Amino acid sequence: MSLEVILYAIGSIFPWGFYLIYTQPDTGRNKRVFFIIFFALLLGWISTELVLRASAWIWPETEINAKTAKSILSQTAFLAFVKAGMMEELCKSILIVTLSLSLAYDWKRKEFLPETFLVGGFVALGFAGIENYHYILTAKEDDRIHTFIIRTLKSSNAHLLINLCFALCLIKSNKRLFSEKYWYILSGFLLAVVQHGLFDFFVIPVGRFGHWAATALFVGIWVWIVKDRRVYMKEEKIHKILNEEQPRQDLVSRSVPEIIR
Repeated sequence: MSLEVILYAIGSIFPWGFYLIYTQPDTGRNKRVFFIIFFALLLGWISTELVLRASAWIWPETEINAKTAKSILSQTAFLAFVKAGMMEELCKSILIVTLSLSLAYDWKRKEFLPETFLVGGFVALGFAGIENYHYILTAKEDDRIHTFIIRTLKSSNAHLLINLCFALCLIKSNKRLFSEKYWYILSGFLLAVVQHGLFDFFVIPVGRFGHWAATALFVGIWVWIVKDRRVYMKEEKIHKILNEEQPRQDLVSRSVPEIIR
């Protein structure tokens, strides 16, 4: 293992991780944030191992003498939406839901807490950090800085945005009926697959149009995330409402005569 490459990999996810921690609202549960970040990064690393092993088992490398040439478009779509999008998002989404239910879920109210946003973000960053490490390690020494910059701005950003959208779907499912929650979370997973597939589909051919399309996709998702985050992650107002309702209940209970009670 190269210390230089490790530092590059950490640096490729550090700005995004700082953003998540700095902008996370204070919910009075700061003690569990450290554990959420640690286990989310660990699960991000585990998800990379799951993806590699599952891909090798489902699509083993074999030599096939095809009589007809395969379409480049179909190969790119398969790699973007199925082999990369479906496999990676399936592994990450399962781990995000598992950790959220363990450390960021209110079992009494049956609701995902705002800390779910951190779970989704740091699982994505853990995955991106390991992936960036391998790409920077295999790059030529003269191209390592360039690879580091590209992976920081594009790959880490893409993984983060996709999984933050999924985490927000978990939080927004709190407003749904219990019978609708499962379908809403499933739709959030399918959205992550489509987003991942579109990003890879635009970037894999390495064309100028693809990079512009991927950038436009980034901007659109960022606007979507910031807007929904402001609406669905105001935990301090929830505490304020609960604190205001409690004295009213006490006042009503004291105003009722003892005989009626």
